[in-house]
Formats: sequence, C-alpha cells, structure tokens
Amino acid sequence: MELNLETLTSISNIRDIGGYKTTGGKTISCKKLVRSACLDKLSRKDANALTRYGIKTIIDFRSIKERQNTPDKEIIGINNLPFPIFDDVRIPVIDNTLIERLISKREKLLDFLPYQHEHMIETYRNMVCDENALNTFQGFFKMLLEIGDHDGAVLFHCTAGKDRTGFAAALVLKCLGVDWNDILKDYLVTNNYIQEQISRVTPTLLKLNISQQMIEQASGSFLAKKEYLDAAFQMIDSKYGNFYHYMGKLGVDKNSMAKLKDIYTK
Repeated sequence: MELNLETLTSISNIRDIGGYKTTGGKTISCKKLVRSACLDKLSRKDANALTRYGIKTIIDFRSIKERQNTPDKEIIGINNLPFPIFDDVRIPVIDNTLIERLISKREKLLDFLPYQHEHMIETYRNMVCDENALNTFQGFFKMLLEIGDHDGAVLFHCTAGKDRTGFAAALVLKCLGVDWNDILKDYLVTNNYIQEQISRVTPTLLKLNISQQMIEQASGSFLAKKEYLDAAFQMIDSKYGNFYHYMGKLGVDKNSMAKLKDIYTK
C-alpha cells in the first residue's frame, strides 16, 4: 500500500511536492522532494515511515537557536544537515509559547499586528538579499544537484514549514518549470495546517478572555499569504533583473537547471 505522508500524525505540514506538471510537458517526480515542518515531535512509527518512503537527506533551514530549542529527532540512516537561512528567529510560529505571548501582549497586540505584516514582507525580501540566505540557498541547490536516483529523497523544512520552506519550494518548482499558479497553490496549502493549529488553541484563548477579534487578527500573522511570496519574487526581479540571473547567483546556470529537470522530473 502506498504511503500517504499526510497521514503521519507527528509531522505537521508535510507533503511531497511531486505530481505537478511542468510547462515543458513533464511531471515533477514523486518520492524525490518532500517539505514539512520541524521534526522535533517525530514518533518512532513516523520515522520508520520516512525511511520506507526513501528519505535519505534532511535539510533544516532553521537558525542555530531554533535547532537547539527544538532539535529534530534523529533518524538512523538519514543525514540531517543544518542549512540556516537566517542567524536569528524572524518569523512568527504557532508553538507552545503562543498562549503566553498573546496574554503578555494583550494590550499592545492590536497595535502591533499591522507592523507584523510589513515585517513578514521584509523577511521575504531578505530571503532574497541576505548574504547568509544567499549562501544557504546556494548550498541547498548544490546539494539537490549532487543527489542522483541512488541517493533517495530529500526532505527540507524550517519550523512551521511555511515561509523559509515555502520560498525554497517555490524556487525549486520554478526551476523545474512549474506554472506560477501551481507554485502558489502549493505554497498556500500550508494554511490548511495552520488553521487546524489555530482551531486547537482557540478554545483555550477564549477561556482566558482573549476576544475572538484579537484571536482572528493575531491568527492572520501566522498564515502564508500570496503577497509575501510575491514580495520575494518582486525583489528577485528588482535586484537581479530576472529569476534566471538570481539563480545564476546561486550557482544554478542553464546547464544546472537542465540537470535539475533530469533528476526531478519525468
């Protein structure tokens, strides 16, 4: 029976990005590229499932602090490699401290939220321009290019599997020739998982006399949004001229892009 990654209960926001059609008439191969949230709560059962699925390499985009606070569970036989995009934590996530943060900021939260949107826009732009981010994505694509059929699948993740992972997935799918509408569709699937998490904590927040309005407005800062991804790709065009010049900056020229398509499409 074929394993459905989305049935793995200890890993949030996990999916194979295979199956999308390319503009060249090919299909992104399955069991080659998997994205997810962090693996700090990974169960033994789900670890075994990842092994059976063919995962051989895990790429962790989180900062050193994030990895120290919530380290991935080790999986025997799978290499887990740190590829930090930022050297600090810049992105809001729903974790065990969410309720404490909402309570402590109750009075200032509504004033803070409009700035949070601008903060996220700037964060996405920084994923394009930040020197550390450039080095990380250069290493990420080098890794993808070095992996052949015999090296199994790659799972890449950050904390929520939303922003850093979402941008990385968009870059990969764009390189492989996937239509922008499908790239955006994959990016926004994350919101299904985020909404589930929000629904789980909402009853507790209401019992603490945090209003539904505040919960809804705060929740918006945790969602993947089209304008965030747009901001990153607009920065690519603004700073580098076009997507292909940007990929060249990451060490992915036309020959490398063709090799990526050979490896990850069929």
